[in-house]
Order: sequence, then structure tokens, then C-alpha cells
Amino acid sequence: MGKEEFKSLIAPTVPVAVLYFLMNFSAWLWYALFGKYLVIDLGFSGEELGFVMMIYNLSFAISTFPAGRLSDMIGSKKVLFSGIIIYSIGILFMAYSLNASSMAFACMVTGFGEGLFLTSATVHAVKSGGVRRVGTTYGFVLSAGILGEVLGSLMSGYVKEYLGSQLLFFASSAVPLISSPFIVVIREESQRYSSKKNSTGLLQLLKSHAVLRLMAIGLIFHAIGYNMISPFISVHAGAVGLSDKDIGIVNFTWLLSMFLTILPWSMLADRIGSKFVLAGHVFLSSISWITYAYTGDLLSLISAAVFMGIVGSMDLPSRRRLLAESAGGEGIGTLIGALDLFTMLSSIPAPIFGGAIYGLGGLRAVFWVGFVVNLIGVPFLLKVRVHGEG
Repeated sequence: MGKEEFKSLIAPTVPVAVLYFLMNFSAWLWYALFGKYLVIDLGFSGEELGFVMMIYNLSFAISTFPAGRLSDMIGSKKVLFSGIIIYSIGILFMAYSLNASSMAFACMVTGFGEGLFLTSATVHAVKSGGVRRVGTTYGFVLSAGILGEVLGSLMSGYVKEYLGSQLLFFASSAVPLISSPFIVVIREESQRYSSKKNSTGLLQLLKSHAVLRLMAIGLIFHAIGYNMISPFISVHAGAVGLSDKDIGIVNFTWLLSMFLTILPWSMLADRIGSKFVLAGHVFLSSISWITYAYTGDLLSLISAAVFMGIVGSMDLPSRRRLLAESAGGEGIGTLIGALDLFTMLSSIPAPIFGGAIYGLGGLRAVFWVGFVVNLIGVPFLLKVRVHGEG
């Protein structure tokens, strides 16, 4: 792809990329320290922390399908704006929430708004590239979002230390609102789908759409495996003696390696076919998790984190491109929302399973079970058949 062609391809997605960057920057300002804030600063119990996070994840998951469908029916700009407003209101609620019930309500509002925004931003990026260049356009937008995560997580500690927790939430709420004028310059995608075409129920859609069905099954196992091991990534780092500062360096390295490799993987998916990139991501994820589980010092953890970041960046652009290729008469937003809903909902109990395995078999047992569960999804992804991919 030539330089001029690349510029013309990504130009329509620049406003959405800026919004994605600022939204993720806002989210990681508060999210990076959220567990510590609830348990240490507010005195929440472990059960209350788990309950609050479950509500947040559940609300986010539930919002994805209606967000995708609405993006097909009325366009993504309106859904983007609604998501920003709802998210910012939820963050303001967090600033004044001092008990588990009020914080759970704040997380419900925040998660729903965030899900609306991220799904509609994804739909816009995917439609902007067309089927042939989905990986490149979405990869560009996603890389901007991950850069926001990197910088937000780095800034969170400084903002909290100098301004305090309440002003941290105020800042997190203000950033998306300040960025909302970028919505005005978004060039709306021309492809719309009527409510009649989008009237198919979730279960009917899953039954009639073979590619969606195979991807859902494969990625559900992947989501369960990842969400089993993800709470124990920092636990392992602490168990081998890393300080909080060192753990922050490992997380920064992980996110940075994802940021640096998303666009190359996205462009490769456009060239060689997204099915093989996605299946390769799932297979290599298991390898990267086990590699991480057997590290024992800062240098080896950083090396494993780089590997995990490179593998992680293979995922989303390739899965979005597969859905775009298989859309047919269905709205791509509807398919994106449906797949995200299936995978997110199925993975919500996974941390509980991981905790039970940890209690029974120890830390490495969690990674080994996640390794096996994750690999179950690979054959289903390899069975996917879309035009141009064998």
C-alpha cells in the first residue's frame, strides 16, 4: 500500500481515532487504580469489589448488541455522542459514591455508556475501510485507543497524588465531554440498514449465520481462558517479588508492545486473510500465558509481557475483518454487537473459576487450565469460511 493510499484510507477515521484515544485515556485515569481505591481508600471487602466489577462488566456487555444495531439503523455518530454523555455522567456518580450499592449503580451507568461508545466507534472504523481494508482502518483507530490506555495508566497515579481521588474522577468525566466536538467533523458512513433487516433475534442470528456461530464458539473459549488467568497476572508478578513500581513497568511494556504492533498485524490481516491471524492469536495466546507463568524476575517478566502484547494485537482487527467479510445482508454493527455480547457474557464467571482453581491447585494450575480451555477454540476458528479465505 502506497503512502498516499494509506493517508486517504485513514483520513476519514482520524476524528474517531482522536475520540477513541481520549475516551480510553479517560477510562484508564480512574480504572488503573480503581481496585486499590475501593479496597484501600473506601474499605470495600473483596466480595464488594467483585460485585461492583461484575456490574460494570455486565452493563458493558449488555450495551454492545443494541449499540451495534443502532449504529446500523441510525448511524454511529448519534450512538457515539450518547455513549460519551452517559459515560461521563457515570464517572461523576463515581466521584460521590462511597458504598457498594451506589458505586455499583455508577459502574452500571459508566459501563453502559462506555459500551455504546466503543461499539459504535468500532462500527464506524470498520465501515470506513470497506471489506478489503477493514484491518487497516480499524487497526489505526484501535492503536489510538491503546495509546490512550498507555498514557492514562501512566498519568493516573500522578493525578491522584496531586489532585486527590474526587478530582481524578472529575478529570476523567471532563475529558470525553471536551472531546465531543470531534463528533461534528465525523463523516458518517453511507451504508445503513433498516429496522426490518435488523429485526432478527440474537438466537436466530446465531443459528442462521455460520461464521458468527463458529467465531462465537471459538472466541467464547478464548474469553473464558483469558478471564480466568487475567486477575492472576499481577498476582504472579507479586509472588516472584516485584514491587508495585515494577509491576507498573511490566503493564506499560505489555500495552506499549500492543500499540506498536497492532497496525502491522492489521495490515497483514488485509493481505493474507484474517482467519489465520485470528486463529494464530488464540493459539499463541496459550503459549504466551504459560511462558509468563514460568518467569521469575523483572527481565523475564518484561520479555513475556512483550510477547503477550505482540500476540494480543493480532486479535481485534482480524475478528472485525472476518465479520465484515461475512456480513452479507446483515448490518456489520449488528454482528459486531452480537459477537461481543456472546463472548463478554460467557466470560463473566471466568474469574470465579480461576479463583477456585487457584485455591485447589495453586497459581500455575490457573494458567495451565486457561491454556487448555483457550486451545479448544482454535479448531472452530479454523472452520470459518468466508469469500477469499480457505
